[in-house]
Amino acid sequence: MGLLARLWERSRVYRMLRLGGYVAFDLPRTITALGSLLLLGIVVTHLYVVTRETAPPTYFVVYAVVLIVGCLLAAAMMWLSVNPRVPQLGWLLGDAVSVVFLGLYIASRPVSLPGLVALTGRWDVAPGNLAATFAMGFVAVHLSVLSGINVAYPQRQNWHD
Repeated sequence: MGLLARLWERSRVYRMLRLGGYVAFDLPRTITALGSLLLLGIVVTHLYVVTRETAPPTYFVVYAVVLIVGCLLAAAMMWLSVNPRVPQLGWLLGDAVSVVFLGLYIASRPVSLPGLVALTGRWDVAPGNLAATFAMGFVAVHLSVLSGINVAYPQRQNWHD
C-alpha cells in the first residue's frame, strides 16, 4: 500500500467517515442490488424523457443513448464475478457515468442549448432532478463501500462469531 493511502487511513477524517469502524454491514448482494437499481433509475428517467418529448435534438438522443448504455454496462459488470476486478470496474464505471451526468446536468442549466431552450435556468424539471438524485445516491452508496461501511458483491466482511 502506498504512503498516501497509509496517511489517509491514519487521518481523523478517514476515521470519522468510517464512523470509527463501529458501523459496518455485511449485505453484499443487497448493496450491489441497490447500486444497480440506482443506475437503472437513471436509465428509466432518460428513457422517459427521450420517449415523451416530441422531437428531442439529435445530440440529446445520442447523449441519452450513451448514458443508458454506460449505466446498463456498469450495472451488468457489478454482478459479473468471473474475475474480482470486473465488479470493481463496474462500480467505477457507474461512478464515472454518474459524475459525468451530474456535471453535464449542472452545466446545462445556465447555458442555452439549441433545441432545449425551455430548460435554460429551470431547476424544477422533475425527471432531471430525479435522475440527479439517483446519480448522487449511487455515488454515496459507492463511497460507503469504499470506506468499508458496506461491502459489495462478490466480497464479504468475513466475520466469524
